[in-house]
Amino acid sequence: MPKHARLLFALTTAVASLLTACVDSSQSPPGRPDVPPADGSSGQLAALDLVYVCGNKFLATNSTGSPMNVEYRLVGTPERGTLTLREEPGEDPGFSETEFETGSSGAVELYHDDVRVARRMNESLPCGVTSVSASVTAAGTEATVGKWSAPFSWPIIGLHLHLLRTGKVLSWGKFGASYVWTPSSNTFTSVPLPDQLFCSGHTLLADGRLLVTGGHISDNHGIPDANLFDPGTLKWLPQPSMAKGRWYPTTTTLANGEAVTLAGRDQSGVIAGVPEVWTGSGWRTLSSARRDLPYYPRTFVAPNGKLFYAGENRASLYLSTSGSGAWSSVASRLYGTRDYGSAVMYQPGKILYAGGGRTTNTAETIDLNQAAPAWKWTGSMAYARRHLTATLLPTGQVLVTGGSSGTDFSDEKSAVYVAELWDPSTGIWTKMSSNSVPRAYHSTALLLPDARVLVTGGGDAAGEPNHYNAEIFSPPYLFKGSRPQYSSAPSAVGYGQTFTVGTPTPTAITRVTWVRLGSVTHAFNSNQRFNELRFTRTSSGLSVTAPPNRNVAPPGHYMMFLLNSAGVPSTAKIVQIK
Repeated sequence: MPKHARLLFALTTAVASLLTACVDSSQSPPGRPDVPPADGSSGQLAALDLVYVCGNKFLATNSTGSPMNVEYRLVGTPERGTLTLREEPGEDPGFSETEFETGSSGAVELYHDDVRVARRMNESLPCGVTSVSASVTAAGTEATVGKWSAPFSWPIIGLHLHLLRTGKVLSWGKFGASYVWTPSSNTFTSVPLPDQLFCSGHTLLADGRLLVTGGHISDNHGIPDANLFDPGTLKWLPQPSMAKGRWYPTTTTLANGEAVTLAGRDQSGVIAGVPEVWTGSGWRTLSSARRDLPYYPRTFVAPNGKLFYAGENRASLYLSTSGSGAWSSVASRLYGTRDYGSAVMYQPGKILYAGGGRTTNTAETIDLNQAAPAWKWTGSMAYARRHLTATLLPTGQVLVTGGSSGTDFSDEKSAVYVAELWDPSTGIWTKMSSNSVPRAYHSTALLLPDARVLVTGGGDAAGEPNHYNAEIFSPPYLFKGSRPQYSSAPSAVGYGQTFTVGTPTPTAITRVTWVRLGSVTHAFNSNQRFNELRFTRTSSGLSVTAPPNRNVAPPGHYMMFLLNSAGVPSTAKIVQIK
């Protein structure tokens, strides 16, 4: 769609949206479960809505341009209360939230001018957990809490961030060009964008090119365009368009090298409920798998080859992308809607989901390798966080950075500066050192090949300041002695292949791990995942075995790290598995 046509379309659809907001049931804000009201009525209104949080807590949302006076009623009791809902902020995210808590459990109804506009059941979910150990505080040395760099300039608000197969970093924001950052020289190369790619979905394909789906017409209205970015030429390559526009979709590389995109809103602001699969040359729709999901679903390729949906909704699901597609139920999470929480597959089939909601410090895990997968509590973070980012480290631990503990959508007054590190072997979080800049909505974090973590972004919406800078976190393992070194490594391997890695100190190596290159936005890295590689030592290096199949390591590029007994990682070699 030409740029001028998109602008005209945005204006006309915005007017139409105002005229139909009170009758279009598809216009619900992100985070609302994709089930009809418990009383079986036709649906909730977009303009005024209810979201269950946990305990007896609910959110009343307003996506109109004016403050709204409403009344909530606890069904079957005399309890009532009045609320004044703020007008929507006039920019992304397009709705305001007002939290309230009832005196007892039960269904809640929302009324405006004595007309019921929403109904939501109380699901009696806990707001926290006390039976699992929480975060601990490490001694304040760099070898225990790590170290942050001083903030340095970033040319845009880096709310889309990607590690390329070249070791360089691609980013773009809401406006302007995309930029390629070279870490070794701290220099930036400007590359014009083919479309406005704000709030698009993206994933790194098997050949290392970045597939970007959808983008921005106006808030809640997405373009159908698809684009590829070639790290070798630093050029954008327009591709065939999708059937529907998408704004806030998630795109995931599948085990067979294809990619599936789901969710988001189309050109008319309607939820794009039918998933679409990129075949390498075009798109096919999964017509039997329509499902209306909140923005940026947290999805992963599971060990059975299906796509696993971990949230934001409480119900987790499998999507089969064979034929015309099909959904099936897996399990329900222990906490309610975890909107803008962060999820990560920390081992094949094992997922951590932390934070989010309104707002929680809890975290839970699921193991998809089990016959009957079930969510279980793990340790709670020291800080409640929303808009956090979880980043896999070469050790298999998970670093959480940024976020806000406030109850406003993005409240920098309640920004969390302390990083936290989760150990999957214990389930315990350890507090790390603090960064300098608040990183809430639209912040991002990315593991670099040198095993440091780049953190940037924040702003470009929600009325918060814009942060044109970045910081780098050096985890504790970088202060525990000299790093293992490579003398040789292959650039590509096959599944199950045994290959040779040269290192001058083979007896010092205790682990070989790899982490898939990251592609992150909106509190979720859709591309990263972790594998532990089997190896034996030789006189001149290591004999390493690649992952056995595509389900546990989808095709593409991974950072391979050598670790010693102190847990110190090498600088990574980027290896393609194909």
